[in-house]
Amino acid sequence: QSLIDSEWLTLVLVVCKNLATIILVNHGLACIWFGVGRGVGAEGWVARMGLIDAHVGSQYLVALQWSLAQFTPGATPVQPESIPERCLGVSVLALGMVMATCFVSSITSTMAAVWTANRYNSTQTLLLKKFLNQNKVSRDLASRITHYVDFVAELRHKRVHVSKVNYLSFLSGPLHIELQAELYSPTLGLHPCFSQINFTSKSVMREICATAINGHENYAKNDLIFQQGTRAKQMLFLSLGSLVYRFCSAASARPRTLKLDTGSWCVEATLWMDWDHVGTMKAVSEVDVVSVTSSKFRDICKKDPQTYPMGRGWALLF
Repeated sequence: QSLIDSEWLTLVLVVCKNLATIILVNHGLACIWFGVGRGVGAEGWVARMGLIDAHVGSQYLVALQWSLAQFTPGATPVQPESIPERCLGVSVLALGMVMATCFVSSITSTMAAVWTANRYNSTQTLLLKKFLNQNKVSRDLASRITHYVDFVAELRHKRVHVSKVNYLSFLSGPLHIELQAELYSPTLGLHPCFSQINFTSKSVMREICATAINGHENYAKNDLIFQQGTRAKQMLFLSLGSLVYRFCSAASARPRTLKLDTGSWCVEATLWMDWDHVGTMKAVSEVDVVSVTSSKFRDICKKDPQTYPMGRGWALLF
């Protein structure tokens, strides 16, 4: 169940688990019911129904039908008449009442959680549209806002944001560092420098993931990521969406355009030197970006005798 991130699949799993539990319990009760009926001899239900010499399958089905009838409104094929049978029947009825209550409450609580989440999303969407209308926000901006909010809501539904998981604050320092490394190492590993750092020193890579990364940042379509002439402070890894970079090269006065798709990176220069942006980056779709703070990256590399020469070599190569 811990591996399922869908509310409806969780509900199906809860129902299946409860049904399996009830079937197993009824199997055991059917065996006990048959043993009691057989043990009391001629007064037992096995003899009264003429099932002493019957096939074991027929005996089991009758006993199982009786057991299931104690948990449901179904008709029972036999009534207890002897004292042992009546004692067992009363005990099973009490057990069935408790289990049925637990079964219904478990399904009800799970469905209520799903309905509450859906109702919350619908209410927030309605409030957002009402707010935009009451404050006379332009139609173009309102459309961009609602579209972006829908994108982020869908993204947060598919991938739980760290701010939503309060239990992560309980993690010890080493566990938090290991978690950050597993979250961000695959993204950073797309760049050969970070891949080499991860191969050479896992501890340095874990420290980079834990302290130099600002987490996931979301941008809406047409949002400005950075502007020409501003100081670059972060290297960017594009984990979702597309970006467009416009700049003027020394060889041509006409502006050039480059498109970056998922899995690309940019602003590597800020890792190796003080750098001002020479172009403008904009989002052409809703994007998700992982950023590495250059100053923290350099501080971490300087402290490690193995990583420092490697980083210096990459800087000279760049």
